[in-house]
Amino acid sequence: MTTSLNLDILRAIPAGNQEQLKVVLMGELDAVLRTQDFLAVVKFADKKFWSNPQPIGTSSEYISVLIRKSASKAVAAI
Repeated sequence: MTTSLNLDILRAIPAGNQEQLKVVLMGELDAVLRTQDFLAVVKFADKKFWSNPQPIGTSSEYISVLIRKSASKAVAAI
């Protein structure tokens, strides 16, 4: 069985020279939501910045995407 996945949210990234980081959560809905909560607690990203979880072709799997600026190269190298 082939799963069709709509990735329009990834194609909608603004153009420019900023580096972008795309974080994708895929799995059962409860696991995706719990992981979003955990990442908010550790101050990685507020839950409001994640896309709404969308089903990905099976009854139990969902995807949610977060797009944010990555750390600068100078900071990442340290």
